[in-house]
Amino acid sequence: MSTTTLSPAGVPEGAASALSTHQPAAQRPAISRKAVAAAVAGNALEFYDFVIYAYFAVYIGHTFFPVSGEYGSLLVAVAIFGVGFFTRPLGGLLIGAFADRAGRKPAMILTVALITIGTLGLAATPSYASIGIAAPVIVVLCRLVQGLALGGEVGPATALLLEAAPAGRRGFYSSWQIASQGLAVAVGGVFGVTLSLVLTHEQLAAWGWRIPFLFSLVLVPIALYIRRSLPETHEGSRERSGAQIVGAVFSKHRRILWLGVLVSAAPAVASQVGNYMVTYAVQVLKLPPALAQGSVLMGGAMTFVFGLVGGLMCDRFGRKATNQLPRIAMMLLIVPLYMWLS
Repeated sequence: MSTTTLSPAGVPEGAASALSTHQPAAQRPAISRKAVAAAVAGNALEFYDFVIYAYFAVYIGHTFFPVSGEYGSLLVAVAIFGVGFFTRPLGGLLIGAFADRAGRKPAMILTVALITIGTLGLAATPSYASIGIAAPVIVVLCRLVQGLALGGEVGPATALLLEAAPAGRRGFYSSWQIASQGLAVAVGGVFGVTLSLVLTHEQLAAWGWRIPFLFSLVLVPIALYIRRSLPETHEGSRERSGAQIVGAVFSKHRRILWLGVLVSAAPAVASQVGNYMVTYAVQVLKLPPALAQGSVLMGGAMTFVFGLVGGLMCDRFGRKATNQLPRIAMMLLIVPLYMWLS
């Protein structure tokens, strides 16, 4: 079996070099930790805007999708959450290509602008009772825009982290991508717990669920200011074109590419199941909303901590072992844990 070394992004080192600048890392301009933190903060904000929908799906369903039956509106609301994933690949392709042409910073500013449009629409759209069928149509369009933005965010943000990493620290630097997602989930959990304790069920269903979306809009000007001050790690004159990169990856590293997709799919599916746990806890297990939202807070905190631990292990012990062990554990534990939960 081949012993191809994997990069932190899950592709062969040869392919990874095609995705980054030809200039050696030691010769690139140093990027401050403050700039890296700014990139991570913006990434966390965008993930927060996207996933917060899942934590209040019960209330969003009743507001915009008045379908009859105990689970009717909830099922539609969860389906609309999934709509955002249809445009994520498109965002990755279009905004990723834009990042290779114009730079990482303009692409990351664009994604903040797009996610703001989607989040504003969700926060400000009147209920179905007020404007009828226009309400769910607007919500669907907002989710499509959010998916486009988030799909375009991951590539440039990860590229910036990799290009900013010193020699021997690429695993840890790129691990801030998943750690920032954990941070976003944890902040969503804090809002969920707080609102569930402070507001009545009627207040939460009527208008309280909009507060987390409005909070993120307050932070958007700060995120835009921070991203405008980011250094540019992209050196277009030294990089291959997008067509050359895609051609090289598909012609030389096709097997590893598809294995990387499968490896990435496992935690992606687990993550979305985790996002549904709040709804499952409230609607099926009949747990108090504050307790259900507390599980989100705990899950986000664990993702933040162990995302960084995984990055450190990646640099210390290699990519393959660090990728394999968590997946083996998940494969063995997932069914017993679900049986225990139910």
